[in-house]
Amino acid sequence: MLPSLLRLKKQLALTVTVSFILTPVVAYSVASVFKMPTNVEFFFTPFGLILAGICLLLTTWVFFFSYNFLNPVFDWLANQPSADTSTAPLPEKLSAHLHSFTSTYWSFFLSYILFIPTIHFWFIETPSNASAYGSLLQFMLLNLVIAVIVAMPGYFFALNLLGTVSRYTGLTYVQVSMRTKILLIGGFIPLLMTTIFLKYYWWKTGILPTEILVTWGLLGFTAFITTSIYLYGFNQALSPVKHITATNHGATSHERLAERLTPRSTDEMGLLVQMLGKLFKRLGDQEAQVHAIVEHAAEGIIILNSQCKIETVNPAAEQLFGFDIDELRAKDFTWLIPSFSRNMPEYTQGEHEVEAQHRNGHMLTMSLRMTQMVMDKKIYYNCLISDISERKATEKMLVQAEARYRDLVETAHDLVWSMDNKGRWTYLNKAVSNIYGYEADEMLFKHYSDYQLPESRNRDLSAIEKLLSGKEIVGYETVHVNKQGEDVHISFNAKPMLNPDGSVAYITGTARDITSKKAYENELTYQAQHDSLTGLYNRKYFQQELERVVSRVARSAADCAVFYIDLDQFKYVNDTVGHAAGDKLLLETTNLLRSHIREGDLLARFGGDEFTVLLYNLEREEACTAAEGLRKLFENYQFMDSGKSFNVTLSLGITCITNQTTSADEVLSQADIACNIAKSNGRNRTHIAEPGNNEKDGLANDMGWASRVRDAFENDHFSLVYQPIISVASGAINDYEVLLRMQRDDGDMILPGGFMPAAERFGLVHNVDRWAITRAITNLDALTTQHKKELRFAINLSGRAFEDKELLPLIRGLLNDSSLSPSQLTFEITETAAIANLRDASKFISKLKDMGCEFALDDFGSGFCSFNYLKKLPVDKLKIDGSFVKNLASTQVDQAMVQSMNQIAHALGKKTIAEFVENDQTLQLLKSYGVDFAQGNYLGVPSAQIYSPMDFQNLQTEKDSDELVLN
Repeated sequence: MLPSLLRLKKQLALTVTVSFILTPVVAYSVASVFKMPTNVEFFFTPFGLILAGICLLLTTWVFFFSYNFLNPVFDWLANQPSADTSTAPLPEKLSAHLHSFTSTYWSFFLSYILFIPTIHFWFIETPSNASAYGSLLQFMLLNLVIAVIVAMPGYFFALNLLGTVSRYTGLTYVQVSMRTKILLIGGFIPLLMTTIFLKYYWWKTGILPTEILVTWGLLGFTAFITTSIYLYGFNQALSPVKHITATNHGATSHERLAERLTPRSTDEMGLLVQMLGKLFKRLGDQEAQVHAIVEHAAEGIIILNSQCKIETVNPAAEQLFGFDIDELRAKDFTWLIPSFSRNMPEYTQGEHEVEAQHRNGHMLTMSLRMTQMVMDKKIYYNCLISDISERKATEKMLVQAEARYRDLVETAHDLVWSMDNKGRWTYLNKAVSNIYGYEADEMLFKHYSDYQLPESRNRDLSAIEKLLSGKEIVGYETVHVNKQGEDVHISFNAKPMLNPDGSVAYITGTARDITSKKAYENELTYQAQHDSLTGLYNRKYFQQELERVVSRVARSAADCAVFYIDLDQFKYVNDTVGHAAGDKLLLETTNLLRSHIREGDLLARFGGDEFTVLLYNLEREEACTAAEGLRKLFENYQFMDSGKSFNVTLSLGITCITNQTTSADEVLSQADIACNIAKSNGRNRTHIAEPGNNEKDGLANDMGWASRVRDAFENDHFSLVYQPIISVASGAINDYEVLLRMQRDDGDMILPGGFMPAAERFGLVHNVDRWAITRAITNLDALTTQHKKELRFAINLSGRAFEDKELLPLIRGLLNDSSLSPSQLTFEITETAAIANLRDASKFISKLKDMGCEFALDDFGSGFCSFNYLKKLPVDKLKIDGSFVKNLASTQVDQAMVQSMNQIAHALGKKTIAEFVENDQTLQLLKSYGVDFAQGNYLGVPSAQIYSPMDFQNLQTEKDSDELVLN
C-alpha cells in the first residue's frame, strides 16, 4: 500500500473517532452549564462506570470501523494491473460502500443520542416519574444539537479525505452534492445555532417574549429563503454538468458535449463550465483530426487488447488483408499473421518484417511496428502495418543488381577505384593486382602518392586539385610504380562525388594499364618519324624539323645548312646484285654518314637513295668544308657484296638557311636543285645553291629532268607494265596494277620515283597522269575484247592529280567511248598525298566513286596518321605499305602492324592489299591474318603483257627467275 493511502486511512479513523468523543463531552458540559438534571456524580457510581464502559466500547467500535472503512477500496487498487495515479471507475459495489459513509457516520451519533441518554436517565430517575420523560427528551434534544454542531466539521473533513481517494479510484456518480453541503452550512446550521441561543435566553431569563420568538422565526425563514434562492442559482449553474453526468454519453462526441456545456451563471462556476466547453471543443477537434488520420491513413492500423485479440481496424487494414472489420474483430492476431510470437516486448522495439495471410490465401510481406498504450488501466497495442512486398521485391532486385554489378566490377579488366578527399584509396577491385602488383587490402587507406614517380608528382597533384574543385578528368595519363619497382603507365578517368554543400565527399573512377599501349604508341611514333630500314629520321620528320629551324633562324639570325645527298651508283648496285644488296648499301651509307656528322645534327633518309642532313649553327664556309669531307669519305669507300666490289660516290647539294629564308619548301627545293646540278656536272661533286644564281640552277635542272620528261612525251618513251594482284584466299588474279615506266636513251627503264618529282616541280605531272590514264583505259578496253572476259586495272595517280580540273572529265569521256564498266577501274594514290590534300582528295575520290570506279589508298601506314584520317576518305581498298610486308616473316612489330591495319580496314568495310610479297612464308602469314589481296615479285613481276592463266601458273613454278623487274 502506498504511504499516502495508509496516512489517509489513519486520518479518517482519527477524524471520526475524535468527532464521536467530543460529542458527549460537549453535550454533558453544556448540560452542566444549563444545570439540567443529569446528576454528573452518577458517573462515579458503579452504574456510572458501567455506562462509561459502554461509551468506551462504542468509541472503540467507531474507531475500528472507520479505520477499516477504506480497506475494500485499497484491496481493489492493489489488484489493478497498473499502480499509477490514473483514474479508473470503481465497481458498483465499492461505489455504494463509499456512498454509505454519510449514513454510517451519522448512525454513530444517532446511536449515541438514543441510547446513552436513555440509559443514563434509566439509572438516575424513577421510570414512573412523569417529569423524568420531559428531562430525558430535553437532554436528548441537547445531545442532538451538540452532535450536529460538533460532528459537522468532522463530517466535512472526512468527506474531504474521501474525495482524496477518488484521485485513485475515480467517481461513478456524485456521493454528496455541493447543494447538500451548502444547505447544511447556509441554512440548517445557522438556524440550529440561533435556536440554541434562544433556548439559552429562555433558560436564563425564564421568559420568552413574543417579539423575540417572531424575530427568530423571521430570521429562520429569511435564512431558508436566501439559501433556497442561492441553491436554485447554484443548481442552474451546475445544470449543464448535471445533464452530462446524468446522460450516458459513451456514444456522444466531444463536439456534441461541447455544445451542451454553455455557461448558466456569471460566477466562477459559469466560467468553469465555459472553460470545460472549450476543452471538449478542443478534444472534439483533436478527435476529428485523429479520426481523419486513422480513416485515411495509408498504413493499416490494428488495435489489439492484452490477449492479442483484434479490437478494431482502420479501412487501410481492411483493404490490406481483404477482410472487413466485422470479420476481424475478436480474432486472434496470429490468425492474420501466423508468424506473430506474442512476445510483446520484442515487437514494441523497432520495425519487424512478418508474413501475413491475405483473404485470397496468398502470403504478403508486411512491416509491423507496435506500440503499447494504456486506457482505463487496460493495456492495448497499436499495430501499424504496411505491405512491403513490392519494396522487398525491389530490394531483392537491387541486391541482385548490386551483386551483378559487384561481380562485373570485381571481374572487370579495368581498375575500378575510389578514394577519399584526402587522396587515400577506399576501394579497389581485383584488377589492382594486374596494374600495381599489390592485393587490394595492401593498398586500401594508403595515399596514392605512395605509388607515384617523383616526376609525376606535380602533374598528379594538379589533377587531384582539379577533381577537388568539382571537375571531372578523362583520359588522364600518368606513370606510377608497381610492387616490383617497374614503371606502369596508367590512364585514369575520375569523377568527384559532392556533398549537399558542394564540397567533394569522395572521388571514384576507373584506371587502365596502358604500358603496352604506350610502348606500341612509342613504336608507332618511332615508325612515323623513322625509316624502317636505316633507323634514320624519315622525310616527314625532317620536313617538320626544318620548318621549325627556318622559323627559329628568322628570329635568332643563327645560320644553319641543309645537305641533300644522292648516291650515284645505287641503282646500278640494286639492279646488279638485287634488293638485299641495295638495302645493305643503304645501311652502310647510314653508318658512314652517322659517324662523320656532328652530334646533334639531324640525319634523315629522304627517300630511295636520297639522304638529307640538317646542320645547326653553321656558317657557309663550314658547311662547304663539311660537305667536301663527306664527298671524299665516299670517294674512298668501296661497297662489297657477293664477291663483287662497287665504287659508290655521292652527289651533294648544299643550301644555307638565313634570316632571309622564307620556307622549308624553299630550302628543300634549293638543296634538291643543287644536288641535281652536282649530278649533272658529272656526279661525285658538291654544289651550293647561290641565292643570286637561281636562274642558272633552274636552267640546269630543266636541262636535266624536265627535258627528259618532255622528250619522253615527244618520242613516246613512256610505257606501261602490269603486275598481277592475286586473291590471297584463292590464289587467282583479281586485277593488275598499271605501272608507268620511262625509257632512257640507252634502253634502261626509269621508275616513276626517278622522274615524277621533277615532273611535279615543273608542272608536267598532269600531262603524265593524263597519258597514263588514257593509255591504260584504251589498253584495258582492247584486252577485255581480246580475252573476252572482264579484266580489272588499278591505275596509279600522282599526288597532284586532285589539282587537275580536266582529269575527271577525261576519265568520264574515255569510259563513255569504251565498252568498259567503271567497276573495272581502280585508281590509286599514296596515303601521304591524300592526307596532305584531305579535303580535295575526299571530293576527288567521291566523284570517281560516283562514276562507278573504285579507289585504293597506296602505301597505307607509311605516315602513321592513317587511323585518324581513314574515316574521312571514302576509299574501297587499302594497300599496306611494303616496308611492313617485306620483312614480315622475321619482324614481330611488322606482324602486329599488319594485323592491326588489316583489322581496322575490315572494321571500316574496306579490302586490304599487301605489297612487296617476296616469299611464301610472308604469303602464308597474310593468309592467316585474313588479308584480301597480295602483290609482289614472288607472285608476279611487272610485265608489258598481262598473264594468261597458263602463264601465271608457270610463273608460280619459276619463282627463282634471274630476271628482277623493279616496281
